[in-house]
Amino acid sequence: MLSLLRRYRELILVAVLLLFPLAVFFANAKKPSQHSRVDRAVLSLTAPLEKGVGAVVVGLLEAWDGYVALRGSHRRAAGLLKENQGLQLQLQQLHHEATENDRLRKLLAIAEAAPVRSYTGARVIGVRAEPSGLQLVTIDKGSDDGLSRGMPVITGQGVLGRIHSTGGGSADVLLAIDRNSSIAVRVERTRARANVRGLGNPSRARLDHAVRSEDVIEGDLLVTSGTDAIFPAGLPVGRVTQLQRAAHGLFLEGSVIPMVDPTRAEEVLVITSGARDRDLPPSAQAPGKPR
Repeated sequence: MLSLLRRYRELILVAVLLLFPLAVFFANAKKPSQHSRVDRAVLSLTAPLEKGVGAVVVGLLEAWDGYVALRGSHRRAAGLLKENQGLQLQLQQLHHEATENDRLRKLLAIAEAAPVRSYTGARVIGVRAEPSGLQLVTIDKGSDDGLSRGMPVITGQGVLGRIHSTGGGSADVLLAIDRNSSIAVRVERTRARANVRGLGNPSRARLDHAVRSEDVIEGDLLVTSGTDAIFPAGLPVGRVTQLQRAAHGLFLEGSVIPMVDPTRAEEVLVITSGARDRDLPPSAQAPGKPR
């Protein structure tokens, strides 16, 4: 008997493996009331195995689904992050272009409001400080573009300065806040005359030669008078502040808040028809009295 079992053990094993699933299938296919003792025995033997196999299979499927879903989430998150970064860059670019367009509109508006016949647009490309103390900015247009010494330079807020020297493709602008700069102005409200002299401070200038009897108050807008042979009339220069009206003396004392912060200047207009004396004699380079 044992020899027969050893001889046909592979065949017997195959038969058992084939018949056992069939027995389980037929046992499960019957109604509980139709189960025989053999059916109940088969079901009781296979139930723990089915539960174990089912739990393993379900666990593997859930783990696989979670892994696949997680990988998909990572890919989607990476894609969304890249898209978000791209949109942020586009938003920054659009914001930059919008602010630039706004500056250019203001620049053209102030040029059109003044009696300016022609002008050239330029960009600030550098800042220079001479050993002598001159405060300058460099623009990307020069003598090759028709610019020459003395031409007024403005931004969308008002007067920035005037051309101090030129090269072929660039020019240096002497800032209105420089100590060597003095601009003939009028009080826009009353047309009273005065001068604005730089103090080397981007946030403060000095009110010069404002007659004490004139109607000048704090907050008054000062605009170019057009009488200094440099700037055309009507360009904003600054606002009066810290005004002191002494009981004696000929002139008022006060400060001026410049309309243009030169540290923020980017786009400028060079007025090519506003300076009547391009060579600027010494008396015109730093006028001491209103004209």
